[in-house]
Amino acid sequence: MFICGYHFPADMGNNVSFDKVIEKIEEGTNATGKTVTLTSETKEGTILETLIVPEGTFAHTAFVDYFDNVAEMKGETKMIYYTNKYQISEISKSVDGDITKDLCRKLDDMNLYRVKVA
Repeated sequence: MFICGYHFPADMGNNVSFDKVIEKIEEGTNATGKTVTLTSETKEGTILETLIVPEGTFAHTAFVDYFDNVAEMKGETKMIYYTNKYQISEISKSVDGDITKDLCRKLDDMNLYRVKVA
């Protein structure tokens, strides 16, 4: 099972706890002092909006980790695909609460997102 780009043993099935995922992500990256910007766009490339992910949240750390360690593409921005953004959103809803509620609602759509970490 792959969650947020990390492999978890098959014997865990679909019951990988959020704590295990958070632990993997936090040990893989240092998000302190970094700014995460998400740009949503349609499949035709029309930019819809730019979002700033609140620092200190799981979502922030997970997007930095995705940008630095998971995404294999090169460049100033990296496309995040539905599965990854959905998984980050689901965990963030649970652990970040109201801080990322509006952001997570947007991530559950079918638009494409580019991640930029500075």
